[in-house]
Amino acid sequence: MRKLIRVTALTAAVVGTVATLAVTPSVAVAHRATQSQMGRGVLVETVRVPVPGQHPVTAYLVRSAGSLRPHSHAGILFLHWLGQIHSDRSEFLAEATELAPGGAVSLLPQGVFPWQVGPTGKAHDVTAIKAQLAVFRACLTWLRDRKYVAGSRIAVVGHDYGAMYGALLANSDKHVHAAILATPDATWGHWFVQYWLGYTGQQATDYDKLFAHLQPVHHVARLGNRELFQWAGQDVYIGAGVRSRFAANAPKAKVDLYPTSDHQLTDQAQADRDAFLQRELHLAR
Repeated sequence: MRKLIRVTALTAAVVGTVATLAVTPSVAVAHRATQSQMGRGVLVETVRVPVPGQHPVTAYLVRSAGSLRPHSHAGILFLHWLGQIHSDRSEFLAEATELAPGGAVSLLPQGVFPWQVGPTGKAHDVTAIKAQLAVFRACLTWLRDRKYVAGSRIAVVGHDYGAMYGALLANSDKHVHAAILATPDATWGHWFVQYWLGYTGQQATDYDKLFAHLQPVHHVARLGNRELFQWAGQDVYIGAGVRSRFAANAPKAKVDLYPTSDHQLTDQAQADRDAFLQRELHLAR
């Protein structure tokens, strides 16, 4: 089980670090930690993006090498999944590198909750989600503020938990022009209960109610047909019922279903995702 394996790696010491999500001042600018050249003239940098009231977040910045003209490139925020492989900011790195020559500047931040810090089963989990969302919102703002990024050509792409945060972010930020949400769950409590907490019955119901105003399924209506959902027909974590709930709340969104794919999705899903981004963000092919 994908999430169960990750859960067993969490220790009490790591869980205790959730309190550090919002305790340190932000810094004024992102710090360039490392950079490397990859093929086709693409620059990959590790940056530290400032977050008001929290630790800076480590992220990859992927763009064409050299000097870029002002407002000449689209911006994409990639939010990774919690899975068996590439369960960190590297999940979309190859994809971002492929998109860079077409005019995309991508930011790939590292997530903490619940990737590195698990839920406690208390109201503090709501605070942790809001803190993580604030991190991703700061990343989106930082990306948009790059002089070479056109503010009207911004997209959010997320997978799994990344898609759940992506739904909240894209629905609330008017600067986001397009979004791709791959295999999100409808609610936070479902996976938290099933893979961390083991709550059942009324206890599970009461816990899920804590997230009433943050459930991803209720934050997908704004973008209409500029939003793409990607679903897997052999997904053991997401079933038809979840897909139907999202469809009801985002009836104009585009939908791709891969009948033989599991939750990780396929190369075809990436190809379709990139084609959608090329159309919506006017990227060169």
